[in-house]
Amino acid sequence: MQAIADHVRPQRRSGVASVCHTPFPACRRGGRWIATLLIVPVLAASLVLAPSAVADPEANVRDAVASARSGTSCGSLRSNAVVEQVAQIINRSTDDYLNHAATRVPVLDPLEGLKTLGYSGTKAYLLSGAAQNDADAIQGAVLEGYAALPDCSYTDFGLSLRRNDTTGYHLVSVVLAGP
Repeated sequence: MQAIADHVRPQRRSGVASVCHTPFPACRRGGRWIATLLIVPVLAASLVLAPSAVADPEANVRDAVASARSGTSCGSLRSNAVVEQVAQIINRSTDDYLNHAATRVPVLDPLEGLKTLGYSGTKAYLLSGAAQNDADAIQGAVLEGYAALPDCSYTDFGLSLRRNDTTGYHLVSVVLAGP
């Protein structure tokens, strides 16, 4: 019994007596090691379990378009670099327009840009969304595609995301293209 009593020592800190119930020196430093052992795993788990907070917005757009298309009898859309470049140009023109820096209205017909860049298709459709957050902007763009996404003649797609600093809007452009 004496051995246990040797490890239980009253300690004084700022005039308050405390009892240390472990033989570890860390206990004498205020028991912070226990808090560290409890808090560090919780913080690590919260970082691992919160992927949506740091999810890639472009991946979210790709997933939303793929999900909308999967509900049809059509095959999946293929990502195409030329179509993506046109989507970026269109989104930039919208961003410039919102910043009052554009020399003309935003591009609305992607087919002209696709032809200029050498895309051989004859059909194109633009889905646009704008909102105060990525999720709503993506949803807006996908809703615009309610008639185009089930059209199996669209085989390629490209996308662009931007945030307009003047308005705070997140801009999404998705271009569907096909032969």
